[in-house]
Amino acid sequence: MSVAVPPPAVSKPPCKIDPTAIISDKAVLVGTHPITIGSRTVLHPYAKLDSTNGPITLGSNCIISERANVEAQNDVKVDDHVSIETGALVQSSRIGQCCTISAYALLQTGTQLGQFCKITPKCTLPRGTVLPDFTVVLEKGHQRLDTTTSSRRDIQDLKIKGQAMHVDTLKRLIPSSIAKWA
Repeated sequence: MSVAVPPPAVSKPPCKIDPTAIISDKAVLVGTHPITIGSRTVLHPYAKLDSTNGPITLGSNCIISERANVEAQNDVKVDDHVSIETGALVQSSRIGQCCTISAYALLQTGTQLGQFCKITPKCTLPRGTVLPDFTVVLEKGHQRLDTTTSSRRDIQDLKIKGQAMHVDTLKRLIPSSIAKWA
């Protein structure tokens, strides 16, 4: 006769979550270090923040999509208006404002992104990579500078506005369960 053994308890990390953030009931927050989530930031169902090895700080108006995983290997800081799309794994130490990490991208430990960077789908940034502002990373490690966004403040403002509109839409679609983590 076998006896069922319950799974080990997962520790609930210390969290500081802005009351305007949207955290899905099915989002996963684990670890022992602090997790800070800024205003109007959205965590989709099955998004995962893992602070087992270091603290995680998410700025305001960020979107962490389903099955995206932010893993602190040391200290992770994500600035405002950042999108981390489905299946991406982020172990970066710093992501500048208005960056997009596309689906299934991998940012290894210690990578740093300037502002308005874009990592295209399934790209990998090796450990310790530092990208200047407005860099677009393409397949096979190719990079280019987004000269349109870098030279036009109106385009930058529109990207920020678009992110805010996306957050507004998600607020209507995803019920928030902040109390679960308080």
